[in-house]
Amino acid sequence: MQSKMRMAIGLVPLLLAGAALAAEGYITTTFGNTPACEHKGTFSQDAAGVRFDLSALRPGTKICRAILRVPSRGHQTGASIKLVPAGQADAKPLALLPPNYDAFDLTQAVAGWVATPPSNQGIQVVRSGGVGLSQAVLEVSYAGDVAKATAAVTDLRAMHQAGQTFLTFKEIEDPVGADAPKFEDFEKSVFDARKKRTVTYRLYRHDKPITVGNLGAAQLVREIPEVLTCWNFKAIANTEHPNQGTPTKNSPLRPGYNLARNHVMTRYRIANGGEPPFGSEPQGRRLPRATGLVVVTVTAPGKRYYAVTAAIDGREAVAELPPGASLREPVDEKVSKFPAIIYQRSVGKVDKRSRRIDVYNSWVGPPYHNVPTMSETYICRWEDLPEATAEKPLPLWVLCGTYGSTAATMESPGWFGARKHLTGAFTIGLAEGGLWQGFHECIGTLKGYDQGVVHNYPQRRVLGAAAWALWRKDFFLDPERVYYWAQLGSWAMRHGDVFAVVMSNGYANPAIGKQAQNYGPMWGPYPRSTKNWLGVDQWEYMNLPKWIRENPTVELPYWICWPAYGAYPSHTIGDFGFMPWPEMFHAMASTKRAFAANWSSNNSGSVRPLLPLVTRIRLHQSLPAFTNFSLDDSPGDGDHADAEKGGGINIYQLWEPETIVDAPGRWEITVHLRPDCPYPDGTTDLTPRRCQQFKAAPGEKFKWSSASLDGDKEIASGTAVADKWGLVTVEKITLTKEKQRIKIWKP
Repeated sequence: MQSKMRMAIGLVPLLLAGAALAAEGYITTTFGNTPACEHKGTFSQDAAGVRFDLSALRPGTKICRAILRVPSRGHQTGASIKLVPAGQADAKPLALLPPNYDAFDLTQAVAGWVATPPSNQGIQVVRSGGVGLSQAVLEVSYAGDVAKATAAVTDLRAMHQAGQTFLTFKEIEDPVGADAPKFEDFEKSVFDARKKRTVTYRLYRHDKPITVGNLGAAQLVREIPEVLTCWNFKAIANTEHPNQGTPTKNSPLRPGYNLARNHVMTRYRIANGGEPPFGSEPQGRRLPRATGLVVVTVTAPGKRYYAVTAAIDGREAVAELPPGASLREPVDEKVSKFPAIIYQRSVGKVDKRSRRIDVYNSWVGPPYHNVPTMSETYICRWEDLPEATAEKPLPLWVLCGTYGSTAATMESPGWFGARKHLTGAFTIGLAEGGLWQGFHECIGTLKGYDQGVVHNYPQRRVLGAAAWALWRKDFFLDPERVYYWAQLGSWAMRHGDVFAVVMSNGYANPAIGKQAQNYGPMWGPYPRSTKNWLGVDQWEYMNLPKWIRENPTVELPYWICWPAYGAYPSHTIGDFGFMPWPEMFHAMASTKRAFAANWSSNNSGSVRPLLPLVTRIRLHQSLPAFTNFSLDDSPGDGDHADAEKGGGINIYQLWEPETIVDAPGRWEITVHLRPDCPYPDGTTDLTPRRCQQFKAAPGEKFKWSSASLDGDKEIASGTAVADKWGLVTVEKITLTKEKQRIKIWKP
């Protein structure tokens, strides 16, 4: 890292004098040494520092904005690149420009330099973070005469939905020239065009109609590349390994993937309409090719105008903004609880006797991602799913897959195997888009760890997708029966107001175990971390067992734990380490929470017979918390060598959710052992949790009894005293495979 590197960036003195010319247009010009710069050779470095020669600008020129672009290559994750005016130790660093935070706002400094011939003015790099400045480019926008205008975009349109404004326009060129090119041909067309010039479209926003006269005062909202934004890159078939069954290639257009060369490119839909539950893919309108697309998430309501300009190699020359490039009517923008989720395509068979996945797309930014990106949501159309109606709504199962993967492989959806776990539920899945625990907002930008906090972006997308599915009236879903599964999904235990049941593995404290070493930089300069959006240290926040112990009266979802893939010592536990698992088990048991766990199978294993119980559990319904079960195995205290290898906790107790009585002063439940339990009986403690009406004060006394289901035979009885948390626990109940009714009441 080039730490504490100090360089002065100044200007060659401006020798021209006189008043500025009348502003007839809006111009952006570039300074630097890169081949595409309009003013080449204007960048130099000597003992005095780094300089841009801006003498091409007349003194007194009205500077609208100035952007310093530096190469991101070499930037070290979380390292700061702070620029401050030379000689002003107390000056604030130059701001990075949203939404991508990959360029600096130099407007004030450049305006000052042009207004007054510079003396000791300049810029210092306090720390470079590994980025070299030799390829830096300075873009200066100003009011002036336009000798030759840049071509204008046409057909600018706006549509507002779900708290987002969708803006489309006709681009100035169409280098692809085909509606359905193969990916390798598409890529060649894009790169051939870029060899000649680079076209970027700039979206401006204002609270007044945007004209050339106020373009400089408008907010530069987004910059997007030509060609790419209307084409669906998420749909390109890809493989884990190169040429795995089909010829593939890596591409800068979607880095990190092995993309099928012969994939036929398609374009996005930006509005839902008539997608059927079964049948052929609807022929809804896709965007025409050569359409620019920008989606802006609204953070505050209001009426706003938009305009789009084209920049070629960073240069703009706008003499006028015709109606096709600037909106004449404002967009009435509102905020929403979740982004627009738009149907795109279907994967798999689509007849009623087969299954398919419907793929939806969202264009997300804050608060769902730190920078603008795209995310997919999947709906699995199970062939045996019961028909849903308003009178008989279906439960919702939100499925998020394993870490480092999406919830579905598009060409061969592997998550169909999960069908054996949970039947009868309407199922949606999400692509990961970042580690489920969240990540620092500096990731993928030029920000440093000290210039932001950690956000739970992926979790917000899960919660938003669940809210969207429940909002869809045509899905007929039951908000009382929302369930969640992800390998690293224990974070959802904090959301007992949404999820009735959470299923995950036992890695509930990423601050310990192997994941901390692998993913620590996502949350801060490992082994330290930074604050999160709540003002809490992120390592501390991710310590779910600690939070559970410190909040014993907070009601949690019912939790089922199992390894997502691979028993110890391979994969799941081998990847993460076993130590966090017993920590979570002990936290749940010591605070009398409702859960069942298995830690030594290659899948759900011994907890699988409990899964049919899941869709019968409701959000606002009491749960039995079993503790001290005589048939439990010991997870040890962190060392897998000390744990019992055939491990399971609370895996043999069953109950009837439908017959629970939860009333003031009275609580009842029917319980028994699973039919496949290898033992005839076992003893357990039982504590009512998530009670809606049954409440107790610390120290309050209760009676209890257990009897045969018909009530003819009393099995046991006794008294119980509410503990310091107001929880009533019946101890040492003997369970058999015969159903019995447990009653607790206030005398």
